Amino acid sequence: MPKPATNNIIASLLQFNIALTDSVNLSGFSGDLHNDSRAIDVGDIFCAIIGHHQDGRQYIEKSIKQGAKLVLAECEIDAEHGELEYSSSDAGVVIVKFYQLNQHLFNLAKSYYQKPQDAMTIVGITGTNGKTTTSQLLAQMLSESKKTCAIIGTNGAGSVDNLTPIENTTPGACELHQLFNRFQDEYFSHVAMEVSSHALSQKRVLADLFDIALFTNLSREHLDYHGSMASYGEAKKEIFTGDKHQVAVINFDDEQGKLWLDNWTEQQPLWVYGLQEGVSAYQNHVTAKDINRHSHGVYFTLVSHLGNVELSSSLLGDFNIDNLLAAISVLLIQGVKLSDIPKLAKQVNAISGRMEATSAEHLATAVVDYAHTPDALEKALQACRQHCSGEVYVVFGCGGDRDKGKRPLMAQAAEKFADFLVVTNDNPRSENAQSIANDIVAGFTKPDAAHISIILEREQAVLNTLKKAQAGDIVLLAGKGHEDYVIVAKHDENGAVIGTQKLAYDERLVVAEFYNKEATLATLPNEAKL
Repeated sequence: MPKPATNNIIASLLQFNIALTDSVNLSGFSGDLHNDSRAIDVGDIFCAIIGHHQDGRQYIEKSIKQGAKLVLAECEIDAEHGELEYSSSDAGVVIVKFYQLNQHLFNLAKSYYQKPQDAMTIVGITGTNGKTTTSQLLAQMLSESKKTCAIIGTNGAGSVDNLTPIENTTPGACELHQLFNRFQDEYFSHVAMEVSSHALSQKRVLADLFDIALFTNLSREHLDYHGSMASYGEAKKEIFTGDKHQVAVINFDDEQGKLWLDNWTEQQPLWVYGLQEGVSAYQNHVTAKDINRHSHGVYFTLVSHLGNVELSSSLLGDFNIDNLLAAISVLLIQGVKLSDIPKLAKQVNAISGRMEATSAEHLATAVVDYAHTPDALEKALQACRQHCSGEVYVVFGCGGDRDKGKRPLMAQAAEKFADFLVVTNDNPRSENAQSIANDIVAGFTKPDAAHISIILEREQAVLNTLKKAQAGDIVLLAGKGHEDYVIVAKHDENGAVIGTQKLAYDERLVVAEFYNKEATLATLPNEAKL
């Protein structure tokens, strides 16, 4: 895809009171903005920001050697803003000092790429759980409605059936605007975008980006970063503009959502969805009544201020009804007819690694899910129970180098809702896997019970549990979901931890191979009798 003309930056910098001299010649070059020096190519502009973990200014000379034609270097003193100096390695490259560059990078990138997002409807989705499923459900149904929708989130960026991996759930300002530029070039009319609390608190995205802002729920997560649930909630609230230029969609089933609704500003248009009584009190509402859960999904009456329709879905769990209601709210806001919703809902496919069920005759059903918070695990187990005629097994762990306080809470959720529990690893990173397991086990009321076991090697834990479970049972494999790797410690020759590394591990593939093997073995005796 063509890159913007590098000299676009001249007009963009003027908006921040920085004037480049005539000696700065960028004519004839095209390039992207990057705040990662490793991505720099000839013609690009390097934005050297002062980050939380690294200072980008350390990589200025490296970026120039790779072909950067201009460097914007964040400075810490307001008086230095706009000062120019020349590179010591290439006198033709100017280094421009930019005060609070990190805070202004979003608007700078927006100007440089000439506002590609303005040509599309941008739907921002935030919340602890449900972002990925809601965004993909929305993209599937919008695309079926002839409204082409791209996705940005945990599973990647692009069309729903052609996602390219990205590093962060919500990319930084430079990468984000490159994606917007690409989507505009590919004629997408909509973008469904997962928005993390980190991105909001770090101002990587600003509320006025979103035409529609959707909140799914809030539960314990990322307290190692935010410090408290109150701070975490405030970060999520940053997605809303509070004015008439954005439509807000809020989950009434969530306690944080209810608190916001109690003090909602009249200036901002509001839609409310959920399953609890009271949703219909709001002018614009979407809810579900007469819910019938069965082994292959669910059907219910969709009730809204626009009327009622009957619909069915292959999705499992009440939280997926919430996710579906959220996506349907956006569809209705975008003018999709209520009468078209049942057909669209019936066509949606399960999301990769999100309550993704695999079953075969005479075998238990395996459900692969990304649940890695206490709330998500509890809801996933409740969903399994609703659709299960036998016993519920769960295989789960907790990530290393992350919020340790949630480990006993994960144990409590598993112990409350599962019949058999297997503690294993889940991205231990630089931590000792046994220590993480011990933290989890400390949360059990009966850690020595026969129905609780510890198998640290995850693939072994999965296969042992699938072999043990019987037809009619459900085995929830929680934590990995769509991921095709496990993050473990990296050691030097003396055994000391020197970082982390990713090793190949695809739980969905492990499950598929198990069922293929068992199904083949199961057919052999039958074939012999013929």
